Amino acid sequence: MLPHMKPILVINDDNSVLAEMVNILREGNYHHIAASSASQALTLATGYDFTLAVLDLKLPDMDGDELYEKLLKCEEHYHLPIVALVDSMDADEVKVVNRLLPKGTVTLLSKPLKREWLEDLFARYGEKKS
Repeated sequence: MLPHMKPILVINDDNSVLAEMVNILREGNYHHIAASSASQALTLATGYDFTLAVLDLKLPDMDGDELYEKLLKCEEHYHLPIVALVDSMDADEVKVVNRLLPKGTVTLLSKPLKREWLEDLFARYGEKKS
């Protein structure tokens, strides 16, 4: 991937959800980076500006709001819209959402995800490979 490209970052610890998102991104020929944990996402994110981050609110190694904060610190000169994936909106998820909302542009999507939601998001934010 060329450094000037701005990929979409997708992070989810559920392999089937991650595979579904990656499949849609590949079919649409979008630049993207996929990670199954917050630590992997932070390692892969170095040197990239993302057009969008689609992240799970509750990852095994970090909550979504903390990951978002760290992603912003990696590249402090840009604004990063995020889509937070929501399971049940239990008390823990509500806490994470409440910490996340003041930090930037946040869209919430509930699981199970609908393909057309993802296609619309990726079309709006994604950069196609040439």
